[in-house]
Parts: sequence; structure tokens; C-alpha cells
Amino acid sequence: MTMHEAGSETSSGSTGQQQERAEGILGYKPEVRDIAKAKDEVNSISSRVLDWMKVRGSVTEPSAAAHKCEAVDPDFTKYYVVNHPWSVYDLKKGSFDEAMDNLRKTLPEKGWKITKDGPMRTKDADPEIVAVQPDSHHTLTVQWLKPARPGRKELISVDVDSRCFRAPEGTDVNGG
Repeated sequence: MTMHEAGSETSSGSTGQQQERAEGILGYKPEVRDIAKAKDEVNSISSRVLDWMKVRGSVTEPSAAAHKCEAVDPDFTKYYVVNHPWSVYDLKKGSFDEAMDNLRKTLPEKGWKITKDGPMRTKDADPEIVAVQPDSHHTLTVQWLKPARPGRKELISVDVDSRCFRAPEGTDVNGG
């Protein structure tokens, strides 16, 4: 593979070729989007998911972050995804069921398509809901992790992910 084919920026045509290559691999044309805007959108989805659960508990603090879009840009130079893993824990007993049931009801009402609702493929077979938002193509994975062993807290793990985006020209994706 030549430098030009690998998506190098050595000529004006290489950006177009890199975009075509990305589209061919991903099956869609990655939208040019400011990293901060994409992170805000994922954080907003996470906040709505917590509201839809209708439970109170402690929530982990990390915010959404940009990561490499491995399929098309393993060097993390232009293309990125936004991921927000978080969890809610210290809920009163019984409210874990309630949270999952609320999501089963609310996600479709809010335009999300549930693609999986069943046990995880793990030894503990904890409940898992996976959903996609057809318009924005965000994905959501919600796992109810029960305390299968001593010392493990019961919690609901949530992961919100965007599809691949292309950063605007001149953006340092590693700094975003």
C-alpha cells in the first residue's frame, strides 16, 4: 500500500480518497462534526437515559470522550467515535428491575429500537438491553450487573456510543 492509499495528506486528492475508503468500510459517509458537539450530544443522551430509568442512586462521574474510529483511522488522526461509559449504583432494592422495565417501555416511545433484551453471554447471564437510535445511529448498551460474588456491588452499567465522525480540518482529535 502506498502512502497515498493509506490516506496520507500529501496531496489534495488524498482527503477525498480517505473519505471514500472510510465510507466503503463503514457503509456510510462519516459526517464532519466538531468533537465538542458530538461529546455534548452523547452526554445529553446519557442524561436522558438516566431520567428514563426513573431511579435514584449514585452515578459515576466521567464524561463522554472521543476515541479512535478503529475501522478507518487506527492512528486517531481524523476520524473518531464518542463513548460514554457510566453506571448507577446504590439503588434501593427492587429498583434495578424498575429501571430496566422503564427503559423497555421508554426507549421505543422515544424512537429507539431495542435490538437485544435478554441475558448477557456471561457466566452470570445478567440482563442486558441493547438499543439503537435510527436517526442519529447512537447505540446504547445497558447491563444490570447483579452481585454474583461477595464484595461486588449491584449496579446498572450504561454505555452510549456514537457512530464514526470526521473531525473538521485542522482539528487535533487527540486533544478533543
